[in-house]
Amino acid sequence: MDVIGYVFAINGKINSADVYSSSALFKKLWPKLLKASAIEAVAELRRGEKFAAPKPADVRGFLDDSKGAEKQKDVSSRVQMVTRESDEKAFFETRDRGKSDVWVHRNYIKKN
Repeated sequence: MDVIGYVFAINGKINSADVYSSSALFKKLWPKLLKASAIEAVAELRRGEKFAAPKPADVRGFLDDSKGAEKQKDVSSRVQMVTRESDEKAFFETRDRGKSDVWVHRNYIKKN
């Protein structure tokens, strides 16, 4: 399995996405990510309503980097957090400074 991330929707609307730089890291975190996503989906469930799944084009558009000024913050001597925000979405990227600032994790969150 070479999966490195997922996008999930609640009530037919894209909620968020997590993408990792390696499938090994994603596989390690997947059970906790799935549990958290399921809890959030159940909490927001609107019973009796039918929703269509998001279209692939909507998912691709969602994964486009957020617009907005890039802000960088050193979390530690090795880890850097990069954020970009727009009115619709927040984007977070964790970079490993020990490996030429290669990204390790990207998180996309839809704002309500």
